[in-house]
Amino acid sequence: MEIMTWSRPTSPVGASPVIVSEYVLNELGIFVKREKRMPKKAKFTALTGFRIGYAAVPGTDYRAAPLDRNAILWHKITRIQEAGESCLTISGNRQDTINLCFDPDNREAVQEYIKTMRQQHPIGRAADYDAAAWLCWRDDDDWGDPQQPLTEMIALELETERFIEPEILAETTLIGVRETPASQESPESQAFTVLNDRPKFCHNCGEALALDGNFCPHCGSPIQPD
Repeated sequence: MEIMTWSRPTSPVGASPVIVSEYVLNELGIFVKREKRMPKKAKFTALTGFRIGYAAVPGTDYRAAPLDRNAILWHKITRIQEAGESCLTISGNRQDTINLCFDPDNREAVQEYIKTMRQQHPIGRAADYDAAAWLCWRDDDDWGDPQQPLTEMIALELETERFIEPEILAETTLIGVRETPASQESPESQAFTVLNDRPKFCHNCGEALALDGNFCPHCGSPIQPD
């Protein structure tokens, strides 16, 4: 399938600065880049210092500053929930979420794209180096040129080799979900059956584990599902 990409203001109406989200849906997953925008003609004040980190964008009437970015691969999506008429909340990995907002007229196309790609990429519970590399991309403060399109950022990342820290890799291990969706009733509200597969004791040292966290508090080993 061809990629879908669009940009949309995602901050409350009247909020300042305005937050604009750029989205890409492709064969890998769902990607978002968010930036803050202020009008070029807005007055500078030492009190707010709103221009700190903002750069004038040529050919536009605003200044922009990077906010954050994220990526969830299709096989690491764990839940999709409606978030109003024109948004879906996409959850994935251990603790990632993307608020996917779109023009209401494009809702059906977006949902069909998501449904098709999730059928092609069943959920995988095991730790995944590809998914972890995109978490490194998420956390990397060096965006290069923040004004380049998200599609170009993705293309550059595909040529980048990342060193994966164990704690980042552990974020991609899914505990508490089945390998396949529990229900296909509606693509905008798909959840996965919760499993009691979190071990009570560490597989490495045998000590009792807490109810949350990704690592054994006693020996530091990553927690793996039973």
